Amino acid sequence: MLKTNWINSKWFSNLIFSLLFLALCWFYNYNVTFLQSPQSVHIWRQTNGLSITQMYYNHNLNFFEPEIQNQMSDGGVSGKTAGEFPIIYFAVAKIWQVFGKSEWSFRLFQLIILFSGLFLLFRMLISLTGYALRAGFISMLIFTSPMFIFYGPNFLPDAPALALTFIAWFFLYQFTLKRKSISLWISAAFFFLAISIKITTATSFIAIGAWAIIETLFYNSEKRLFNLKFKNYLPFIISALLVIAWNYYVNYYDNLHKADFSFRGIWPIWSMAPGQFSRIMDVLNKIYFKEFFFPPLQYATILVWIFMLFKIKKITPFLGFLLIIMPLGFAAILILWFQVLDGHDYYLITQMQVLVMVWAIFFIYLKDKQFWNHPIAYIMLIIVFGFLANDGMIRHKERYEGWMNEGYKMHMEALTEIGPYFEKWSIKPEDKVISIPDNSINASLYYMNRKGYTDFGSDFSQEEIFRKRIYQGATYLVINDTTIISQPLIQKFSSNFIGQYRNVKVFRLKTVSN
Repeated sequence: MLKTNWINSKWFSNLIFSLLFLALCWFYNYNVTFLQSPQSVHIWRQTNGLSITQMYYNHNLNFFEPEIQNQMSDGGVSGKTAGEFPIIYFAVAKIWQVFGKSEWSFRLFQLIILFSGLFLLFRMLISLTGYALRAGFISMLIFTSPMFIFYGPNFLPDAPALALTFIAWFFLYQFTLKRKSISLWISAAFFFLAISIKITTATSFIAIGAWAIIETLFYNSEKRLFNLKFKNYLPFIISALLVIAWNYYVNYYDNLHKADFSFRGIWPIWSMAPGQFSRIMDVLNKIYFKEFFFPPLQYATILVWIFMLFKIKKITPFLGFLLIIMPLGFAAILILWFQVLDGHDYYLITQMQVLVMVWAIFFIYLKDKQFWNHPIAYIMLIIVFGFLANDGMIRHKERYEGWMNEGYKMHMEALTEIGPYFEKWSIKPEDKVISIPDNSINASLYYMNRKGYTDFGSDFSQEEIFRKRIYQGATYLVINDTTIISQPLIQKFSSNFIGQYRNVKVFRLKTVSN
């Protein structure tokens, strides 16, 4: 066996893990992208979170009364609407109020959450797999996923929710070692945060909870892993009730203000429109499959899972249960939300926990195998990880330099620079705008830092909608694609030209007669 106990020492392994994480951040060009405006794919979802944060920051809103910049609520006069638990948006807004607004600080805040989750996953896996390098390999697998690399720091809630799940695992594992109730309360708190931010992270919460109940009912106390008494279930019962309470509040708040920026139901596979299934499968095959993880790693994961199913009697009952239930949970998520994959690849991020679980169980099984402790095994892990990280870097780069970013470069980028021109044209921060064409909820409005209206929630192919939005306070028309100005309806409301910056033309709005 290789004598490398110093590698497993806490200070050294922590240092190497942290340095590797920082090195990957540089390798993935975060030092450049952190300073850029939200762009590339899913500007829509990126700017939803940013818009909520912006409104918290601009207006010092109550935590429980979030708003967006699109005035789609209350019949078109406010942006009051809620979705995921807005703790990250609220916290970042408070940071902005102290240090000033910067998108890089939002990204840094999310990156700290991601690092914390991966780091505590790493610390837990050292004990389970018996070696820091193995634990680091599994933990850092997540940070080679092109989806995780891109969306992780970029304002979406999915990757932070996954990281918070890993933190919940860590403290639950601490309870099995030290039997301190405080660990259960901390674990339950992080499970609440994860699930209230993204409901699909509940896969492991349900699986682990089901096992805890099963062993309580059917196993002798000396054979139980968690050996929970009723008082030990209390933190998780409260956690689940708080998730339900938050979703109940969101329904109440959105119904009160007659708007909803975030769909919270299911989009199951059985209710798809004709041709939608084949279209989604085509996108999965051509794009998302490669963006989830390096494809050979996904094939290897399936083979490892099948192999471990044949070895299920060689592992503990708890691990065997997870080996079956977690992939079934992943399958259930796919079935219940299959339609969102028609343009929403980031929904897969929360299910990376299943990949972690499969590889962790496999490494635990190999823990005492002689060949697994040979230096060649460690060298191979390092080489494989290098290939995975390089693939992640290449695909991350393509999101900024390839076709995925063309829409932003052509139409939206100018809006991020138009602020000084608004001042020059005497357009005040409180002036509402109509911003078209923009099918997203908040993208162009966020870039301009203005309240107003986009094509989402307003059908600007109808003259009466134009007139209604003007009556509700819209005073300027901002057009980012000048080819639409030739349309007769647009010409009717674009007679009072104010100015132009790059591809953006601005007009003062006034009601006109037929």
